[in-house]
Amino acid sequence: MIDLARIKQRPTKGRIALEFLLNAPLLLLILYGLKCIATQHGKMLLSGSPAAKWSWHLVPVHGNVASMAGWAYVGIGLFLYLSDGSPPGENRVWLWRMGRILLRWGGLAVALYCFAATDNQVLRGSFDFSILPPYLLGKIGAFIGGFIALMLFLSAMLQREQVKRDLEERICRPLHIWWIPAAYWVPWRRRGTAFRVTYADRADLIHRGYCCVYRSLLKDSRWGSRRVNWLTDTVIHPLPAPEV
Repeated sequence: MIDLARIKQRPTKGRIALEFLLNAPLLLLILYGLKCIATQHGKMLLSGSPAAKWSWHLVPVHGNVASMAGWAYVGIGLFLYLSDGSPPGENRVWLWRMGRILLRWGGLAVALYCFAATDNQVLRGSFDFSILPPYLLGKIGAFIGGFIALMLFLSAMLQREQVKRDLEERICRPLHIWWIPAAYWVPWRRRGTAFRVTYADRADLIHRGYCCVYRSLLKDSRWGSRRVNWLTDTVIHPLPAPEV
């Protein structure tokens, strides 16, 4: 397999130093969380009192509460650290891909749960869901989540047509176009809809690559067509010869 994009995008010393500086705060956050877990002492950003919910400041925590705060730091640090990077290579196994997905989103879930648990433990001594019944909260959450998922799916299907149009303009034939929700490898400066694409070019070579569909807020109009940014393009193998 020949990965054309990775040959052009080999990291330089300056890029490696820049990525280290950007990721250093996240690594320090994870290390501080591990320190809270190990020593049972630390500080957590919490609301000041039940009456002043929007008054936030660092609160000293100890014991099991410090452990929960530590896991919150570790979870949010892992989520942010794994929310950036290059698209995975075609030789990367699916077990690694699924492990990264579980570690990324699992870290966010653990961080949210531990943060809520720490805040409730410090201010009230326990969780307080007395405002609404749990089943009603579940129904409201399911409705809002389902509506958002439906809108994202419809928007992604529209962007998928833009990828097909881009391939047709290059005289290529699309074979499979997969939508990848919340992909970590989409560039922050061009945040858009991510796709994993398999297509055949004019020479009957099969390519597999990653791209994102975006709109430049500075150069494009609000109602103009979106742009397709190809991040990787890997030649898999030639198509089988047609039968005579």
